[in-house]
Amino acid sequence: MTLQKYFCFLVLTILAGCQTTPLDYDKARSVPPPGTIVELNQNLEFSRGVSRSYIQYGEALGSHGRYNSYEPWCQFYLYEPQAVMKDPRTIEADRFTVVKSYQNISYVLNSPIKLAFIGAGFGDGGEVRPLVTTMILHSERQPQVRELRCSKTDNPYHSNFVSVNQIIEALGNVATLHLPPIEK
Repeated sequence: MTLQKYFCFLVLTILAGCQTTPLDYDKARSVPPPGTIVELNQNLEFSRGVSRSYIQYGEALGSHGRYNSYEPWCQFYLYEPQAVMKDPRTIEADRFTVVKSYQNISYVLNSPIKLAFIGAGFGDGGEVRPLVTTMILHSERQPQVRELRCSKTDNPYHSNFVSVNQIIEALGNVATLHLPPIEK
């Protein structure tokens, strides 16, 4: 009898772990699911030697656009040979399929940015970093457009990544996310 109870408990535990949680596009840990369509509604310009073009507050800023890193912003990212990067480029309005989405903390900076406040030190929340949501994209017409990265700078201990709804707001009319319906 005890073995049967243990077996039932084990099966129920495994099944509970397999449940999927419904999407909540307001949560910081939400990401656009695979199959989401990113519709670029206008052409984007890429400067010579630069493989990214920024968007914030619904405005296309180009490759050297100034943006507020503490507010949600996005960038389309190109993967292309160095020889192609010698000239300015344009990506055309198109529909891209999200193949995969993930979030990470960027440690590209050589030294962390410190917020100036009393008591700032190791582990107490004084360090801030870019918190990045990356969507791997696919398009038959423009295979060099590989990623849409959306980010904001914040304290990594808070895990305050941009939510899907903040991504939609940052893109504005420049690009549209066509998301699957949320299951309730």
